[in-house]
Amino acid sequence: MDNFDEYKKQVTELVSKQSISTDPAFASGIEGAVEWLKKYFTDNGFVFERVDGYGHPIVIAKYTVSADKKTFFVYGHYDVQPANKEDGWDADPFVLTEKDGKLLGRGVVDNKGQFMIHLVSIIELIKAGKLTKNIVFVVEGDEETGGGGISKLFEERPELFKADQYIISDGEMPYKPVITASFRGTFNLTVKVTTAANNMHSGLYGGAAPSATVVASQLVARMYDDNNRLVLKGFYDKDLVPTVEELQLCKDMDGVKMKTLEQTGVKKWFLGKNNSFCEVVGFTTMIVPSGINGGYTGSGYSNIVPATAFIKLNTRLAANQSVETVQNMIRQYLVENTPDYATAEIVDVQSDNAPIKVDITSSMHKKAIALLEEVYGDKVLIDFCGATLPIVIDIKRVFGVDPVLISLANDDCNMHGVNENYDIRLIKKGLEFSERLFGG
Repeated sequence: MDNFDEYKKQVTELVSKQSISTDPAFASGIEGAVEWLKKYFTDNGFVFERVDGYGHPIVIAKYTVSADKKTFFVYGHYDVQPANKEDGWDADPFVLTEKDGKLLGRGVVDNKGQFMIHLVSIIELIKAGKLTKNIVFVVEGDEETGGGGISKLFEERPELFKADQYIISDGEMPYKPVITASFRGTFNLTVKVTTAANNMHSGLYGGAAPSATVVASQLVARMYDDNNRLVLKGFYDKDLVPTVEELQLCKDMDGVKMKTLEQTGVKKWFLGKNNSFCEVVGFTTMIVPSGINGGYTGSGYSNIVPATAFIKLNTRLAANQSVETVQNMIRQYLVENTPDYATAEIVDVQSDNAPIKVDITSSMHKKAIALLEEVYGDKVLIDFCGATLPIVIDIKRVFGVDPVLISLANDDCNMHGVNENYDIRLIKKGLEFSERLFGG
């Protein structure tokens, strides 16, 4: 079946819903996406349930072919990152456009466009009487914030999510098929640095009074050596050492990612001695300062010595690391490195998700790999992903099943950035794969 036109039609409508989860001002966009999904599911014979009280609404839709068929769980998220045309988009980010063989729009890859690959394929199979699996769709609205309650819902109502197999498509591929074997964990924290009771006049006190922004900058800079390695005591001790096979899989992935890496504009990658990019981001714990804020940053100038500054840190945890251990290391670093004329305290911690490895030798993984290689005509690459997908942890923790993590989008899609895009060639391949997966 050629489902591309139907896919484009439906994704155009869903992308138009400005379902930005990080900003309460877009509550109507969240509601619009949920209502659109409700209509699309129910119009096509699904039993629909909206679950409130766990962050933004969680959508659950089920279709039963027969009791003797296996049930496949398909995950997606309808929430998206913020986007404005003024950021540099070629067009309105919430109006799906086609340019140079790609569809452009916020969420066209992350994740509306990817879960819709499966949803459109399944609905077309239903219409043709060719669907061979029972289906459970779970589409959440808090993936981008990491602050939703879907983990709590897993604990309280596990029957909503029970299935024989779990399929998730929320990643990138270097124009060759990819199965993901691990995710790093993550947490965010904010450090408040204080050097005085109030901001002070720079003419009267500057040069004599310490600046909180200087202390904050020094605390961040001194966390790293010249090779971008963290100097916290014992920081890497618990990182799992990749096996010889895993190292080769990383090199295979690097071999096809280099073109995309070259397009980033980064002049130097810190990969250590003989390490691959995949190995560093997949198997290494890292702290990334995502922002430093202090003093005055508005229009014009405010001539002050800042009394307070804030450091935002995002931490990515490799397999075998724990959130608690790394947080304690950061606290100890602050104690040992903050000068005695300043204070540095952690004032907020969010999104603590553990790292996870997936067993890719299961029968379902083997079937998916074989089918991907048939459809795409290339050997499947194995990715050890540096990002985080909390739903994977929930599925494995509650049901003991390893989800099949199938990336369907081009790795130059600019996910989270301007002109987020989905290559039409890969959309068509994804639709073919999904049709054969759920109709075979």
